[in-house]
Amino acid sequence: PIGTTTYPGMQFASIGIWKVMKLLPKAEWEMKWLEQLPKGWKTYFPGHGKLSFSSMSLNDVCVLTPAWFGGVATLFLVLLTIEASESTSAGVAAGLVMAIIPAHMMRSSAGEYDNEAVAVACFCATFWLWCRSIRTPQSWPWSILAGLAYFTAAATWGGYIFVNNMIGLHAAVLVALGKNNSGLYKAYTLWYVIGTSLATLVPVIGWSPL
Repeated sequence: PIGTTTYPGMQFASIGIWKVMKLLPKAEWEMKWLEQLPKGWKTYFPGHGKLSFSSMSLNDVCVLTPAWFGGVATLFLVLLTIEASESTSAGVAAGLVMAIIPAHMMRSSAGEYDNEAVAVACFCATFWLWCRSIRTPQSWPWSILAGLAYFTAAATWGGYIFVNNMIGLHAAVLVALGKNNSGLYKAYTLWYVIGTSLATLVPVIGWSPL
């Protein structure tokens, strides 16, 4: 049956977006500043100078989901780079590279409806939230969100095991370097317990993380 032999995260994300869009009212905006442009230029803009927002068909949502999540993945990579380097410039540079790198573009093009399209955003979010949770010994509550992000990654793609191993390795290296503290212990414990317990609810994963 569907959902027991595949990772359902991408489908749930698309359905969720579709349902939320149906609840939002239709809106239109007139870009009056375009009137200052030479005559005829307005026809080159989408909607001929009018912006509108309304619900979409499920098919259109599925087509655009990879592009939307590609932008989300780039944003989280920027945050991760800033967190790791403490440099906004490095974060912007990382975002530019992420936006044009072929491997990411292949998975973030409209119509590329594959698990990786959503999973990359979940992976980047998990790594950023993990790093954020160990910034200081008092930052450990962020690991709750990291655990939830890990669950979304596990529900979306089988590559979630890479996230599991990388965070475990990172924590082990910090301990080996003598940089462990109570905050690291709390953050890793919370992340592992929350993330793993929720991941076991995904039918295709089951008890394999344990």
